[in-house]
Amino acid sequence: MRGRPIRPWLRLPRRRGQRPGRGGGMLLPLVVGVGLALAVIWGLDAALRPTLTALAQAKVENTVTRIVNDAVSGTLASEAIAYSDLVTLEKDAAGQVSLLAANTAQLNALRTEILDQVLTQVEQLDSQELGVPLGGLTGFAAASALGPVLPVRVLTAAVPAADFENVFTSAGINQTLHQVMLHIRVECTLLIPGGTVDTAVETRVCAAETLLVGQVPDAYLELPGSP
Repeated sequence: MRGRPIRPWLRLPRRRGQRPGRGGGMLLPLVVGVGLALAVIWGLDAALRPTLTALAQAKVENTVTRIVNDAVSGTLASEAIAYSDLVTLEKDAAGQVSLLAANTAQLNALRTEILDQVLTQVEQLDSQELGVPLGGLTGFAAASALGPVLPVRVLTAAVPAADFENVFTSAGINQTLHQVMLHIRVECTLLIPGGTVDTAVETRVCAAETLLVGQVPDAYLELPGSP
């Protein structure tokens, strides 16, 4: 059988450089879609990042405060340190307290041990302890613990700083409560979704206290590191 004759005049000429197919008609919608997606992501990050940062800082502050309290109470209990080990009371002939003398060596040793424990435990915090539930970003209290946990962890932590401070508080007629307060400041950098944030946690813990009967002496030795 003879095939049908080829009719070349029915074929359209192909332009040089033209590819068969649909062409580049999908490129513009793709670019627009990617641009809209990036805009939405940027908008969500700008709206939620301040809330996430505040929640992460609050979580770290509560956790570090607990670590400091545990370190102070644990050290005082394990070393059996009492007020008389840190401060010596000198009395006059009438039995009135005339001088408060700080045991500088014992106070410095106590501060060093506490700071070592605080730094070690802060650096060991993981994202499970510091993570922020996604529901907490909604602002609704009922949903604050719902949803996946956004990871937050301590990227770096500076060596904590600590100073002792004398605090005298009236506790009744002719009675004064004397407290040796330990002021600790911990600076750390947090790694949160989308970047890092620097934060500082300050807390004051009572290291020792006693009730003074009579007038507070006019002279007492300053504690190490106190202003």
